[in-house]
Amino acid sequence: MKRFLLVLTLVPALVASGGTLYLNILHTNDIHGGIVPTEATFMNPDFPPMMGGGAYIASYVEDVREECRENGEYCVLIDAGDIYQGTPTGNYGTGRFVMEWMNVMGYDMMTVGNHDLDDGADNLLALCEQADFPVICTNFVNSSTGEIPHPIVPYVMMEFDGVEVAFIGLATPDTYGLVTPELLEGFVFLNELETTERYVREVRENGADVVILVSHLGQPGDPERYLERVFDAWEQGKEYAKDFAMNNAELTCMVHGIDLVVSGHIHLGLLEPWINPVTHTPVVQGYANGTGIGRIRLAIDTGTGTVVGFDMPEGEEYVSLLHDEYWPDPEVAELIEGFRSVAEAGMDQVVAEALEQIPRGGAEHPVGRLIADAMLWNTGADVALMNRGGIRAAIPRGPVTPRIIYQVLPFEEDLFLMELSGAELKAVLETGMQGRRRDMEIGGLTATRDQSMPDGEKMGNILVGGEPWHPDSTYLFVTTGYLAQGNVGYEIMLGHEAVPAGLTLMEAVIAYMEDLGEFEADDRTRIIWTGE
Repeated sequence: MKRFLLVLTLVPALVASGGTLYLNILHTNDIHGGIVPTEATFMNPDFPPMMGGGAYIASYVEDVREECRENGEYCVLIDAGDIYQGTPTGNYGTGRFVMEWMNVMGYDMMTVGNHDLDDGADNLLALCEQADFPVICTNFVNSSTGEIPHPIVPYVMMEFDGVEVAFIGLATPDTYGLVTPELLEGFVFLNELETTERYVREVRENGADVVILVSHLGQPGDPERYLERVFDAWEQGKEYAKDFAMNNAELTCMVHGIDLVVSGHIHLGLLEPWINPVTHTPVVQGYANGTGIGRIRLAIDTGTGTVVGFDMPEGEEYVSLLHDEYWPDPEVAELIEGFRSVAEAGMDQVVAEALEQIPRGGAEHPVGRLIADAMLWNTGADVALMNRGGIRAAIPRGPVTPRIIYQVLPFEEDLFLMELSGAELKAVLETGMQGRRRDMEIGGLTATRDQSMPDGEKMGNILVGGEPWHPDSTYLFVTTGYLAQGNVGYEIMLGHEAVPAGLTLMEAVIAYMEDLGEFEADDRTRIIWTGE
């Protein structure tokens, strides 16, 4: 209740003039197929407790709904995108099992995440057809007509005790660089700022008293850094703009009239809402993978239709559903177990033994080195490149199964080979070093990286297979389909013929681990930074 009273104190003009209704917002984001329980290895890597999963979320939601019925309050269940890509159960049928679970849960709405388009726009629209609730998104439109494709709608209006509440959906335009372009053919993403301003204005004109933005732009963990950039631009008399999508911290500086942002895309849970210092818009965001659920309760004056405060009934905004503290819904647990029996056959066969935890991190890391080496071993290539964003977990110490490998590599990538000259190879790798990019996991090559040099000239002391690199030599290069198709800034690869290697990344890693039998973390840095 402390936060609720603080907000009332900060906004003394918003003293209730009529009755007060309470609207509980329950929200998930970036579930990534996590309707199956997750091991909380971050708490104890050797003996991780279990947490989350669809049955535990279902039980918690029903408890809150019952509490609201008893207290005369209202409850809305929202998802902020990225629902299925990430587990065998989630990926099976390209999201059908997750959508079936969401229907059973009685979700009120969701917006579109970038990974909801990993299997193409047609698959997304099929999932939207399957949904028993509206999918809201304002800025995903047909490139020919400019219309939002059916059955997606830009927003929904809900009425509570005479107060009209609008829920507006927003996707990240950065989806362009995160999804294979051919899968988005016929559709475009409109600018997030212009679109949000348009629809906030439209819903207000249509009678909305309260506006809630369900946004897949993401809320960063260091919003002050982005606010500083906004304020610097304003001090110079400039409009703030970026070459890629804004995050919610930036967007809420620009757009007035939003009462709450429910955020997804960045897998960082906020234990209390972040409040924009310019517009005073609060932003909430949960952790990923179905490990828990967010809950914020808005207090709304029914006389003025304004939000006069909020609180977190659980003490913190995000509720981690640890299994020793919460109970599952038995019927939903049975439903999900049926999904798992189909999707996870053979996932628990031991393929190798990790003698220690194989960590991942924000820079070059042992899991990335292991994966790149697996790519080399299977294909006979000279150099391998793996994108760090495709690696989603560390490998725990002990027996390694396909289930564990899937948690590390959930995106079902194919491998592709390219024959490159030394100069072409260097140009490709320099792409991953532009600015301060650090998203490369390399195999077969070592080098130095001089940050004092301009883009395109940072690499030095290059060795391939332990031998000096030469610009006129020919090298066999292996990478993922995701990078070969020009994603995350690697458009340079589109200029080279990519030949299928005939196996998936996961197949390559399993085969390599089986050959190793047991393995340890490789802590030797392959790209050494200098000139910082």
